[in-house]
Amino acid sequence: MNIGQQKLFLTAAACGWAVSFGVGSAMAGSHTWDVNELFSNADGTIQFIELFEANGTPGEVNVQGHPISSDTKNFNLPGSALTAPTTNKSLLIATQAFADLPNAPTPDYIIPAGLLPFFFSVNGDTIAYQPWDSLTFGAGVLPTDGTNSLNFDLTTGVNSPTNYAGETGSVDASGPAATVPAASGWSVAAMWLLITTVAAIVARRRPENA
Repeated sequence: MNIGQQKLFLTAAACGWAVSFGVGSAMAGSHTWDVNELFSNADGTIQFIELFEANGTPGEVNVQGHPISSDTKNFNLPGSALTAPTTNKSLLIATQAFADLPNAPTPDYIIPAGLLPFFFSVNGDTIAYQPWDSLTFGAGVLPTDGTNSLNFDLTTGVNSPTNYAGETGSVDASGPAATVPAASGWSVAAMWLLITTVAAIVARRRPENA
């Protein structure tokens, strides 16, 4: 191999290494996040999506710009790169109504109001962290009682949202049950007296037939 051939070989090898390193770095910076937990109340106004770094990798910081999507909605994660290390951490994407609940960890990303009243359907949907991972569930699978959530393996349990800072909690989005107070004997009697009094007054004011 002459000098010219050696230079050509080394240049090609360097280019191949650079391309491989660039692709590998891009993958290493974003691809080990999985859809880990989904939560919704019955009408879909209170929802969260939790991602989890599932590979124990410290440098998965480049999630910015990657879409979080459902079958009908799409939300590109805003902001800049995360602060390393990312090892086995969580990212919390949620509606503002979730963030307003007591005991709710502060979401890392708020789903824009223009994508609501619900980001994903409670009757079956596919949630994806594109292009790396997704979670599909059918009708009747996602809990909507306001306390339980759906896990990555389609099991259910009490919700446990966790943000990137490690803050976690459990929210109650069930809301108070509407009740109608029972009428007491005195209230029934008072209502009857009011009705009969009004009826008597109306009868007195009715003009006699000519």
